[in-house]
Amino acid sequence: MEFLNNFFSTSQFIPHGHCYLWKPGLVWLHLVSDVLTGLAYYSIPVMLVYFVRKRRDMPFGWIFLMFGTFIVACGTTHLMDVWTLWYPTYWLSGLIKAITAFVSVLTAIELVPLIPQALALPSPAQVEAANYQLAKEVAERIRTEEVLRESDQRWQLALRGNNDGIWDWNVKTNEVFFSPRWKEMLGYEDHEISNNLDERVTRVHPHDLEWVTQAVQDHFAQKTPFYTTEHRVLCKDGTYKWILDRGQALWDEDANVVRMAGSHTDITERKQAEEALSSLLNQLESKVEERTAELTRINQSLQAEIIERQRIEEALRESEQRFRAAFHQAAVGIAHVAIDGRWLLVNQKLCDILGYIPEELQLLTFQDITHPDDLNADLKYIDQILADNIQTYSIEKRYFCKDSSIVWVHLTVSLMREPSGEPKYFISVIEDISERQAALRDRKQWEEQIQASLLEKEVLLKEIYHRVKNNLQVISSLLNLQSAYIKDEHDLAIFRQSQQRIASMALVHEKLYQSHDLARINFGEYIRDLVASLFTAYEVNEDAIALRINIEDQVFLGLDTAIPCSLIIHELVSNCLKYAFPGDRNGTIYIEIKKKNDNQITLIVSDDGIGLPANFNFKKIASLGWQLVDALTNQLSGNLNIQGTMGVECQVTFTI
Repeated sequence: MEFLNNFFSTSQFIPHGHCYLWKPGLVWLHLVSDVLTGLAYYSIPVMLVYFVRKRRDMPFGWIFLMFGTFIVACGTTHLMDVWTLWYPTYWLSGLIKAITAFVSVLTAIELVPLIPQALALPSPAQVEAANYQLAKEVAERIRTEEVLRESDQRWQLALRGNNDGIWDWNVKTNEVFFSPRWKEMLGYEDHEISNNLDERVTRVHPHDLEWVTQAVQDHFAQKTPFYTTEHRVLCKDGTYKWILDRGQALWDEDANVVRMAGSHTDITERKQAEEALSSLLNQLESKVEERTAELTRINQSLQAEIIERQRIEEALRESEQRFRAAFHQAAVGIAHVAIDGRWLLVNQKLCDILGYIPEELQLLTFQDITHPDDLNADLKYIDQILADNIQTYSIEKRYFCKDSSIVWVHLTVSLMREPSGEPKYFISVIEDISERQAALRDRKQWEEQIQASLLEKEVLLKEIYHRVKNNLQVISSLLNLQSAYIKDEHDLAIFRQSQQRIASMALVHEKLYQSHDLARINFGEYIRDLVASLFTAYEVNEDAIALRINIEDQVFLGLDTAIPCSLIIHELVSNCLKYAFPGDRNGTIYIEIKKKNDNQITLIVSDDGIGLPANFNFKKIASLGWQLVDALTNQLSGNLNIQGTMGVECQVTFTI
């Protein structure tokens, strides 16, 4: 206890501050220096310990801990120098310095054998170079393994997914590798075929074996760059398949074949298709020759009708020219407007109303020049007319003129449609009503002019139909006069048939100019008049042969459709009257027209007479009547079906 009291006693010595004479500047200099040095010494071991704990892979970690202990002891001596400025515990201070000296010497001693070991460690540059080389070797190894794996996968996928069979022939051992697909194409399981070349040779068709062998020999002799053949191979079920066999040989340094690999493809369907196509081409050639002969005969018989049709078309063109003249000279604005609103065709009066020239107006739409307050009402009517809810509409609206002024107009719009029913364009009649009273007077005048123009066109069309009918009647009369000089009964019958055909066409034009709608006729009424004239011409006893006509709805046909239909009915009814009821046999002729939908028509002419011969084929008989029926059906783009087991039924289906 006495030793400890003396060890920690402060009464035996004077404080160190007396050495500095307690000069504040000097005391503070030593105080601050020792404190800062001690704090620095304490912080360095903390960082060394942290480093060693984080980098446990570092060699010689214990030396860092010894350095930490040494530095902590050094820091403590500096703090004791601060303590002894006021408290003279020099024994304690000396003990701490002795501990510091011991740790320092021990650390120095341990460093002596450690230095060679530390110098033997590789430098960072060496480590980096070694790591780079190792990484390069690892990457190359991985890439090589990946390439090999991908190559193997591609080979396996090619074998599994390829539709061709693969084979590989080792010529030296005479063994052949067959892929699963090769065996599957012949109907075999994988284990049912051995890898011997005989397995392949014995399956080649005997008739094909010679040229297959020759093709292999030519390729082995390098006469051909590749081995390619088409031959038959025996399947498991006993049938033969056509295959396309291809291969490439591999020669050694002595020009001896050591290996040959290739594939075969199933071309059975292609071979069958080629055979079927060859047969079909032969049939088509025969039909083309027959069809050519038929068309030649039909063209000769229709030349007169074509000439007459051209004359009618010329008259219609003249009518169209008159209509265009009336369009451009009309006292009101008239325009053709596209579905999207573009001005397609405008007359001069509309340009005068709006102040534009036609080229300027055709670059705009009606929406561009319509007053915003009137546009919605106009578009609403357009939607209704496109939806076929209304046929036409009239409104009063405002347009912007070219000079930005506003003009009030009375607009009447109707929609033109394609034969299929699709909207084509609008026809707009535009009347300037800016001055109401003057507009009313002008409107009446314009309506009278338009009515007069329409009446003129109607009169013109009626005149055309009337003249065509008269011309056809003149032709019929000429034939009638000429027939008086014909002595041969067969020739006389031909003249009378031609006269009746012309009369049937004349009746169509007569019905057209008598119809309220000049573009089409009520075909039901026409049929009754046509058949009545045929009964009169053939002097039919109506008590012996009855006529039944069934037309479900009113059927209206235009000129282009009515004339071919009339000639078809004429020929079919004439055949019934001439051949169906020989002698005094009684019977019934039945005519029916059905509409399957809005555009499809089915025409049926049948009788309960003696029927047709068993080997009847209207395409192979030299009858102008049947040729006309066939040609006119094709002109209508229709289908002709003839049944002749119980009587005769002819059915013609076409689209208008």
